[in-house]
Amino acid sequence: MENVRIESIEITNIGVFEHLKLDFPKKINSEQAEVHILTGENGTGKSTILMLLTGLADNANEQECKKRAWGSSSYSINYQEYQEKCTFKFRLKDASTDVPIQSEQATKDTIDYAFFAYSNDRQLTALESLETENSITRHPFVEAVKFDKTIDAANFLHWISTTKTRALIAQANGDEQEYVSYTKAISEIEKALSEITGKSIEFSLASKPYLRVVLKMDGQSLDIDVLPDGIKSTIRWLGDLLMRLENIPWTDATLISLHQNFVLFLDEIEVHLHPMWQRSILPVIQKLFKNAQIFISTHSPFVVGSVDGAWIHKLKKEGHIAILDGEPMLSEDGKSTRLILDEIFGVNQQYGIQVEEDLKKFRVLRDKVMTGKEVYPNQALEQLANALANQSAELYQIIAREQYQLERIMSKTIS
Repeated sequence: MENVRIESIEITNIGVFEHLKLDFPKKINSEQAEVHILTGENGTGKSTILMLLTGLADNANEQECKKRAWGSSSYSINYQEYQEKCTFKFRLKDASTDVPIQSEQATKDTIDYAFFAYSNDRQLTALESLETENSITRHPFVEAVKFDKTIDAANFLHWISTTKTRALIAQANGDEQEYVSYTKAISEIEKALSEITGKSIEFSLASKPYLRVVLKMDGQSLDIDVLPDGIKSTIRWLGDLLMRLENIPWTDATLISLHQNFVLFLDEIEVHLHPMWQRSILPVIQKLFKNAQIFISTHSPFVVGSVDGAWIHKLKKEGHIAILDGEPMLSEDGKSTRLILDEIFGVNQQYGIQVEEDLKKFRVLRDKVMTGKEVYPNQALEQLANALANQSAELYQIIAREQYQLERIMSKTIS
């Protein structure tokens, strides 16, 4: 079956975009998700693109998009639905009769594809008791693309506790097949979190002082609300997504929920994550959801450099307008973080601002000495060299090499 996938988006007079046509090439590895990474400095419209793309699924972000519209505003999304190519058009200034395709899906008995959106703005809190009035009654598409409202923390933790309880009952009754069916989704969350963090992660039930969900990290039981922000933020969106996928009545019931066809929008999910975890999260989800199409915005060179075969879309500012900075390029996990900072993010500085300024002054003065515009030896140059060399062993080595070259060249010149 051909996946439903977004092929391109065209935007006119919305936010920082006067006119933008963005094409999304297909993936090159059939065993991994199709990943598109949006990069660019603050204010280049990465989040705007993600919000507009969700219009294909739902009009949940319509009001926010209207705030960013100016002039004659519009956008359209080209997508492929099985063998048929379609265009979804939405007019921001006028009433639109277009029905988001996820709304149509939600009315069907079985589901062929789905859309979900997450950001890292909300925290996950502990479940106070198993007898919470929240239950797993929401349709999996409720607020599925609202970024900051996607997750119902109580609903997710209640699902964990209920599923764990049912699994224990099935195990006590000797029903191994039912036990496995209850635990497989939670096991996938645990496995993914373990791969991202490099720690052993397991959800468990604690009975004292009340029945609640706890998380075992390397064997130590911790309440959810005392977990590090990085763990909590990843649990909240990844766990919610897996819960939703598990509760969808998929048309192809033979395919596990992780491998169903869906589109996922992720807005700066690296927030709160240590750089080591930033390097792990995208490879994990790229392999976990092999039939998904994933759009992610990020400011992290660790995320960009963590995978092969993802498409990188660079945005840049020209005045107050944002445009594409070249054609899409494939990511390479063989590139260093230093090279990615330079090539993708346009950051070629390595040290603090003051050190960079002093290095620039040192090299300007060095060049003046070498061209005869300043006398040699030069007291100001020596003082600047000593100040830099005392900053760190690394800078000491750099300045020592510079001074050696200067003395060697000037000695030849003077003789």
